[in-house]
Amino acid sequence: MSDLRAVTSHAEPHRTPSESVLDSCKLQALAEELDDSAPAIRFLSTYLSMLPGRILRISTGLCLHDADASMDAVLSLRISSAMVGAVETENQCRAIEAMIREHHFDSAVLALPALQNSTDRCSAAGPQLLVKAHESLRQGGIESCAVSPRW
Repeated sequence: MSDLRAVTSHAEPHRTPSESVLDSCKLQALAEELDDSAPAIRFLSTYLSMLPGRILRISTGLCLHDADASMDAVLSLRISSAMVGAVETENQCRAIEAMIREHHFDSAVLALPALQNSTDRCSAAGPQLLVKAHESLRQGGIESCAVSPRW
């Protein structure tokens, strides 16, 4: 159950949707790796649009105690979250991943609301995040990524 506490302690329900949802340096690094900001922006847009389906896949897999389906879904969300800088979501996925590996499906199901809360904030802030990302990447990126700015 300590995994559940780790997941729920990362959730910060009092934050506004646009407040510190993404670590912008991660998206900047992706744009630099691709040598173009347009694919990075498209990736962020796709990530945001796919959040509800990914949560549904995780929830369904966990409720059915299907380790393979659950793991596939949580890894997909964790990796894409890491790529766009959704650190809170990434951390929650890591905790749920550990629960799945230990076959603690009931604990993982209890951790879903915190994950849902995190992805809901990303979705709600989506339009603002896309505008900020587009402006930042178009201007040549984040100049102070050493301090890990967040949008």
